[in-house]
Formats: sequence, structure tokens, C-alpha cells
Amino acid sequence: MKHLLAPIALLAARATIPATEAGDDVKGCAQGLYIVTVRGTGEEQGIGAAGTLIGRKVAEKIKGSKVVALEYPATFAEPSYPLSVGNGTKNMTELLEDYHKSCPDGKIAIVGYSQGAQVSLDTLCGTDETGFMTTTAISSNVVDNVVAVALFGDPTHIANVSYVRGTSKKDGLFPRKNSGDCEKYASKIASWCDTGDTYCDLGNDKAVHGNYLSKYGKDIVQFIFDKYNGKSSGNSTSISSPTGTAVPTGVNSTATTAKPTGSPTLSTSGAVNSTTTSLAAAAGLEMASKGLYVALPLALMAILQTL
Repeated sequence: MKHLLAPIALLAARATIPATEAGDDVKGCAQGLYIVTVRGTGEEQGIGAAGTLIGRKVAEKIKGSKVVALEYPATFAEPSYPLSVGNGTKNMTELLEDYHKSCPDGKIAIVGYSQGAQVSLDTLCGTDETGFMTTTAISSNVVDNVVAVALFGDPTHIANVSYVRGTSKKDGLFPRKNSGDCEKYASKIASWCDTGDTYCDLGNDKAVHGNYLSKYGKDIVQFIFDKYNGKSSGNSTSISSPTGTAVPTGVNSTATTAKPTGSPTLSTSGAVNSTTTSLAAAAGLEMASKGLYVALPLALMAILQTL
């Protein structure tokens, strides 16, 4: 009976899931803040849960803002995770450079979840994680216009860097080799990672990876708002107190099948093999980063694990 009821419960939950929000037009200057949202693995193309729950909240506080989606696969396979990240980094670099060229005085904020957090830092700091193609950082002239970078569940998390938030004390699945490349932008970055997260903390609690928006939502919105206004958000190494933002009943979990718009090439075949091995070890955790887990109730998550 359990195996009959679980799929029915899942279908009922999906029936209440709102359509994915496409976001605002990426072209044109924002009078307020240009908020680029980079969704996590498995979330459909659009601004994702982070865009809806963080980006839109910020836009309500900063009039004339735009919330735009980075177009990239955000997949675990087809294309592979490394290619998806590489494609996202390429597209994000182009998006930010184009906006800076068109709107040289425009202020930018970046909001990245899970794979989207990795793409965000790879763009700003360059890529040096084992198993991924090496890329150079975007021009510092562009980063000068980025006022805030809010990340959560970043697989490239490094414990004890100055911009870390949350409770984690461990490195992530794909830790960065040179933290200094990101540390120079520490005043702009806040990266939330909690103990137990399967990706940023190498933990074994699947629920943690999907709890950031409900646990730290108000903190994240305030961080971006303060940075836009040139205020300090305090010592980023302190543990954030959970001040929740309500999450919707669900996010469509169907993984996008979008193909890469570019053709990133990994630097060596050894890098491909290294990443393949790492991802194979984490294959059992794949669903933890699906968009479905960002918003579905924990009770439904328990049901999903029995399917």
C-alpha cells in the first residue's frame, strides 16, 4: 500500500507546484539593482527558487531592480555536471561583461544556489577545482560593479574563509585550491553552508541542502540590501542566526534538458576521469540538490526516499 500511496502523494504535490518564473529581460539597464540568479542542479530554466524568494524580495526593497536568470543547463548529466558548470561560467561571464558594457554604472548582485554557487565563484574567481576545466576570472573592472554575491550550498566551499556563513567547518565536494582568488572579493561575498550538507559540507543529511532559503532567507535579503546601500553586514565568519523566509509548496523538479550553448573543453582527460569518479561517489546524493528538495516539505522528502 505504501508504494501505491507515495506516488499518488507526489503527484498531488506536483499538481500544486507553481510554474517556473522566467525572470525579467536580461537586456536593458536596471534603475535599481541588476540581480542575476543562478539556479541549482535540476531546477528548470528561469530564476529558480532563489530568484523568487530572494531576488524578488530584494527588488521589493530596491525599486527599479531587475531579477534575471542565467541561462545554462544546470544538469547532473546530459550534459555532465562539469560541462554544465563550464557552460554556466562562460555564459555568466558574457552576461556580466555585456551588462557592464551597456550599463557601466549599473550595480549588480549575484544569487547562486548549489551548482549555481559554483558557477558564480568560478566566474568571479576563476576555476581551479580538480576535475573541472581551468578558467580565468572575469575582469576586476566588471567585479567593481558587483555589490553583493549571496551563495548557499556551494560544492566548492572552503571552511573558515572570511566570507563563510552558517555552521559548517568542513570543505565541500569540490573545494577550491586557491582561496585567495575569492578572498580579494570577500567584502562582497556571503556563502552559507551548514553542517551535514551533502555538497558543501560533505555531510549525510539531505535535508540541509534544501533548507537555506527557509532558514536564512531574511538574512540573505538583508545582506544584499545592505551591500547595495554601502553598509557593512558585520563579520562574515560569525554564524548566522536562522531567520526564515517562507518557501512555496514546491518547485518543479523536472530537470532541464537544455544543451550547452557553448562548447567548453576540459583541460585534460585526467580531469574528466577525476570528476567522473567524484560524481559517481556522489551519485546516490544527486536528488538532494534537485529543485524539488528546495521547497517540498520534509515529510514529502521522506516519501520520495522510499520510491
